[in-house]
Amino acid sequence: MNTFPFDTTLSRDGTGSIKWEKYAGKEVLPMWVADMEFPTSPAIISALKARLDHPVLGYTTATNELAQVVTQYLETHHSWSIDPDWLVWLPGVVPGLSALTSLLSPDDQIMVFTPVYHPLLLIPERYRHTRVDVPLHYMDNRWHIDFDCFERSINSHCKMLFLCSPHNPVGTLFTESELSRLVEICAANDILLISDEIHCDLVLDTERKHVSTGRVCGDHAKNLITLMSPSKTFNLAGANCSFAVIPDATLRNNYRSLAMYTLPIVPTLSYTAAQAAYTHGWPWHEELIDYLRGNLNLLQSAIDDMPFLSMDPTEATYLAWINTGSLPVKNAYDHFVEAGIGLSPGAQFGDPDYQRLNFACSRTQLQQGIDRLRTAVETFI
Repeated sequence: MNTFPFDTTLSRDGTGSIKWEKYAGKEVLPMWVADMEFPTSPAIISALKARLDHPVLGYTTATNELAQVVTQYLETHHSWSIDPDWLVWLPGVVPGLSALTSLLSPDDQIMVFTPVYHPLLLIPERYRHTRVDVPLHYMDNRWHIDFDCFERSINSHCKMLFLCSPHNPVGTLFTESELSRLVEICAANDILLISDEIHCDLVLDTERKHVSTGRVCGDHAKNLITLMSPSKTFNLAGANCSFAVIPDATLRNNYRSLAMYTLPIVPTLSYTAAQAAYTHGWPWHEELIDYLRGNLNLLQSAIDDMPFLSMDPTEATYLAWINTGSLPVKNAYDHFVEAGIGLSPGAQFGDPDYQRLNFACSRTQLQQGIDRLRTAVETFI
């Protein structure tokens, strides 16, 4: 029996939702940005209401209690022991990534594995750094890091690697051996490895777990920064509370100093939401994962029966990576919008043959999306 109402379809009218406002006034079902349609855990809502009993919402810092909660979370859920002093609090993973460019010299280059979450593509050049793209390799029904290509792509100016783990949009859970090899290569070439692990608690594969890069870095911790957040896990995307785990004290102090006047502080209620999520949100999360697995199975089965489309395996995240390269249209994104469904165009991630679909919604809404996908492709039969 489900305790939480994941099957409820909520109206988000009047909430200023970025996801829904994009197609306001149109008969288009938005299934694009990584923002769940599920009611947030009641434990988090209760904690926010309790905090509002105090009428002052001034500048706030993370409490020692929150740091201990996060430390315990990493130990319990990811078998990663950290010192609370390693934590640097941030108003989001993307701002944290942007601020990291301050650690670089003008000629330094940033490496990325493509296709990838589009801010990782945009940040390097926005801050005037050359981006070095290393394509992922699709083989044996899975996207892999092409280590030979990675090593060939390294030059003396490559000083930072943006890693998305689990990977968005392709849904790969990287193995311990893959991550260990990656850490070794980065350390040998003096490349600072930035591991964006925002989707780490959204593992849908029933046989495997997320492996945190920090847990396998061994003696190379000075070459690693890990970015995490409760935002995707607990549907707190608008709460803007994230953190970096930086074991090396010099690197941590440099980053904290550089970010101080670059980034805004974390909002007061965002700290409250984060602490409540990591303390009381796990029963909700357990049901969430079961529900997402059911959605994934429904979507995969439907795509398998559709002409022109195929869907790559989703080991983690709630984002489906759908191959539309066989669809006889010039612009698949526009074609699907005309059929009443708004997806994320693969071109923004670096691969125009794909579309990304967010299936974190009620099963009723997901079926509506599937029906519109089917209508879109059956026009060519």
